[in-house]
Amino acid sequence: MLRRARGMTLVELLVVMAIAAIGTKLAAPGIAQLLANYKVRGVAEAIVSGLNFARGEAARRNSPVSFALATDGGWTIQQVSTSSTLLSRSAADLAGATVASSSSATSVTFVATGLVQSGTQMTQVNISSPASNTQTRRINIFGGGLIRMCDPGVTTASDPRKC
Repeated sequence: MLRRARGMTLVELLVVMAIAAIGTKLAAPGIAQLLANYKVRGVAEAIVSGLNFARGEAARRNSPVSFALATDGGWTIQQVSTSSTLLSRSAADLAGATVASSSSATSVTFVATGLVQSGTQMTQVNISSPASNTQTRRINIFGGGLIRMCDPGVTTASDPRKC
């Protein structure tokens, strides 16, 4: 009586491993770019949430609240009258993305009505990645308190993501 062998031979196993290695090597650059794009979008959404939080807190507390980008890449939200920190994010939370104001102003203050305080205020924040071929995001802060995230790479006029 002949016994049938179970399992795989060493040659079959090596062929499967070689195919898997080639597939992984081909997919790795695309996955790295995808992860960098997710990081940029996540950081941009965190900043938009922070700006909206600062605006809401200004209205809730009936007192000016400022949102400031830190020199190390993080950000802080403070009540202006007491200088108490309401919320902050460290640079480690934003690692993998570059955050910069488009002007010399690195903070914006929301007054009790939710509007941006007059004077020199940050009006635009750019978020990018050091990785090549990745997307960028821009956050526009308008005087009326409107905060909008857009994609500078979109050029179609009717696309709502356009800056």
